[in-house]
Amino acid sequence: MIKDILQIILIFVIPYLIIRFKDFKLTKIFGTIGMAYFFGLVVAGIVFAVNKANIEFHLNTDIGEIGSYAAIAIGIPLLLFGSNLQEAKKLSKMVLKSFGALIVSVIFVSTLVFIFFGKNLIDGDALSAAAIGLYTGGTPNLNAITNIFGLDTEVIALANLSDIIIGAVFYIFLLLLAKPLIDKILKPSKSDTYLKEESNMKNTEDFNVKDFKTSKRLFTSFLIAFAMTAISAGVGILIWILAGSVQGRMLDFLVPVMLIGVTVFGIIGSFNKKIRETEGTNILGHYLVLVFSFALASSVDFSRLIGSNFGDLIILYGIITVGSFIVHLGLAKILKIDSDCMIVTATAGIYGPAFVPAITKQLKNDNLTVPGLICGSIGYALGTFIGVGLGLLFSLGM
Repeated sequence: MIKDILQIILIFVIPYLIIRFKDFKLTKIFGTIGMAYFFGLVVAGIVFAVNKANIEFHLNTDIGEIGSYAAIAIGIPLLLFGSNLQEAKKLSKMVLKSFGALIVSVIFVSTLVFIFFGKNLIDGDALSAAAIGLYTGGTPNLNAITNIFGLDTEVIALANLSDIIIGAVFYIFLLLLAKPLIDKILKPSKSDTYLKEESNMKNTEDFNVKDFKTSKRLFTSFLIAFAMTAISAGVGILIWILAGSVQGRMLDFLVPVMLIGVTVFGIIGSFNKKIRETEGTNILGHYLVLVFSFALASSVDFSRLIGSNFGDLIILYGIITVGSFIVHLGLAKILKIDSDCMIVTATAGIYGPAFVPAITKQLKNDNLTVPGLICGSIGYALGTFIGVGLGLLFSLGM
């Protein structure tokens, strides 16, 4: 009982501390989600080491898995509430073409890599599909898609770990080397070509937890997200019942339907002005994604990782990351997209909105910050659907 209480405390306290100290140097490199996975794996590693020392000690896997499912399901709509997809109509043709080219590039490269490499891996279809969601909208899409396809906790953790390692290295490339190299290939940027009209989009990722305040509107938004989760879960259970109520198969129906449902509901909710402008939904949603990440990683059984295909995952996601960027660069050349626009829209898709401001600051082009944030929101909203759709085709032996 004491052990379970301590586990629950860690699941909710560690993510808070990560947000509280999000300006820590390692967190800036690997991201808050990366740090949540790191600390979760540290806990899992300690448990593994203790058992190796012939001291029997196990965490409650039910707490970890149930907590992670609940957290990601409620966190997704809270994050989507502030996405403000209506701002997409204010993007210039150049930005839309560049972000569209990125999506095409990710789909094209991920499909090729699946055909020639991924289909030979265990769960290669789902992992390739997750890459499509990941590189068009960010890590939350990866977690949603891998859960929708019912991958094991260890596999999801390894997929995230692969992305964290590759993402950190590639992000350094984007910060330090991308512009001088790409400036030699693409035309220079023009500051007046990114928005057709002034945008109200705010950087919802730029928050200070010290300024976080509870409010009646925030509590209402949380209840709305909770209701969306409950309704979606109920539909999943209903489908399971209609499919014959096979013992042990309920989660196979509940989790996919729930995650797809909350994504749809979250997008719908973002079009309501009161919900969209409620302060704090982004912080609360991000916190719950960290709870999911830590809870999932801490539930990993290291003994099951022996002989895993971690190296194959590094190769899979490494090729897709670099390949998508190269194809995107080629399409940008054909479509006459400028270098800064190409780099920022690539960042928005591959990493999500959180990493855009640092890139635009490095490029010394603040005019692309808001367009990059809008593209990141679009990718986050659409990436899960694109990934699931392609994943279903991959599973048919495409």
